[in-house]
Amino acid sequence: MVSSFGKFLRNLRMDLGELLLNMACKLEVSPAFLSSVENGKRKIPENWLSKIKKLYKLNDAQVAKMKEAFYDSNNEVEIGLENLRENQRNLAIAFARKLETIPDQDIHKILRILDKEKN
Repeated sequence: MVSSFGKFLRNLRMDLGELLLNMACKLEVSPAFLSSVENGKRKIPENWLSKIKKLYKLNDAQVAKMKEAFYDSNNEVEIGLENLRENQRNLAIAFARKLETIPDQDIHKILRILDKEKN
């Protein structure tokens, strides 16, 4: 799954007509690592924000967009469902869809149930 930051990088490269290999060289990483970051499979090195800003002479609007994409990407969670039973997959999907609407008191109840499972 392409991350928000990955989309930002890919769009930046495309806008500049730059190949993945060239951007990777400028960022001093392998093309495979850069591709993994774009695809959300690797963490984004924190020094990339300042490095990309400087290398590509980004304006304030581009920097703001890059920072937003960075923070969005760092707050994304991917859950592999392929090894789960059907009822487990259904629970995970239903929970993800309703998460924002679950009242705090119910969240506390759910956390207590999950904590009991750990012990």
